Amino acid sequence: MRNSVLLLGTVLTSFFLLSFSGTGGCPNILDSDCPTTNSYDPRNPFKEGLLMDEEVRNLSLEDIDLIEIEEEIVLNFDPAPYLPLHFNAYAGMGLDLDEIVIEELEEEIVLGFDPAQYLPLGFNAYTGMELDLNDIVVEELEEEVHLGFDVMNYLPKGFDAYAK
Repeated sequence: MRNSVLLLGTVLTSFFLLSFSGTGGCPNILDSDCPTTNSYDPRNPFKEGLLMDEEVRNLSLEDIDLIEIEEEIVLNFDPAPYLPLHFNAYAGMGLDLDEIVIEELEEEIVLGFDPAQYLPLGFNAYTGMELDLNDIVVEELEEEVHLGFDVMNYLPKGFDAYAK
């Protein structure tokens, strides 16, 4: 009798161990309460595409490299006979620096309190700040350049770089 109880216990224990499938208590893979360990999700076969789409939506302008391709236009004929003499397509397109208007926008600083309450009466931050251009000393340092050879051997006789 004792051997039969031991044999029956061994058989039942083996049966339970072999019947374990490892699904973690999720007999139905489509059950939404069960977490899946693999990347394939049968409810959403486009999961990888949606993740890539989300990455694209979160791009910033600094991450995008703009490549402009200039294509050469082949007309298959010479346009010169059809244009006026001395035609220059770029005439009048010069850059004139005097025409450029630079606007400096001054931002108003809002401190959130009145600083005059904390300063002495009649306070002027600019008193004693007169600028005299004669007081400014400008020193120009000229560095001597050593080329490692005598330049005068390669210049014409009597050459003066400062002569007009």
